[in-house]
Amino acid sequence: MTQIFLGLLLIFFKLDINFLDISLTYSITNLLGYILVFLGVKDLGRKYERIEKVQSLVIFMIFHSVAFLVLNATGNSPLTLPLDSYLAIVSFVGLAFVIAGMFMVFVIISRLIEGIEDGGETAHTRRLKRLCAIMMTVYVLIGMFYFMFTMVPEISQILMGVLLLLKIIFLMEFYNIFMKSKSGVAAER
Repeated sequence: MTQIFLGLLLIFFKLDINFLDISLTYSITNLLGYILVFLGVKDLGRKYERIEKVQSLVIFMIFHSVAFLVLNATGNSPLTLPLDSYLAIVSFVGLAFVIAGMFMVFVIISRLIEGIEDGGETAHTRRLKRLCAIMMTVYVLIGMFYFMFTMVPEISQILMGVLLLLKIIFLMEFYNIFMKSKSGVAAER
């Protein structure tokens, strides 16, 4: 669980409060974070059978992170391509992959929680699932405001701040549930 916690900490780490972040720091922390999550999921897969299904999602995100790290490092990010050029389609597809990748962390977290609930749902896991659902909703709202209301970028930045706060709360809950108590969720059963 320590590896998953540290991995999520790196994935959630964000110096820029803009919706679309293509910085090298963000790409590197994502890659390292997903590698740590993979190692943690691999360990947990031995204890919880349903967790093994999450491994393929995490492997996909490792490759996703490597691809965007290379693109960003070489200055070829699809987000920097001019939309009025013949590469507009590449830019839109790249944008879709970036957004999908940013959303995928919430899917992975949801699947991890479901896998850990193998023996039944607890109040702790229910709280984590609720926080994850709220984070997903806020993320979708940020995307809507970022693209639909471009004249008021402050709204998406405020929502990014809210999402950052939710991520901190989630990590604190995750830490209290799985890291602080040695037995984790099993203690409640």
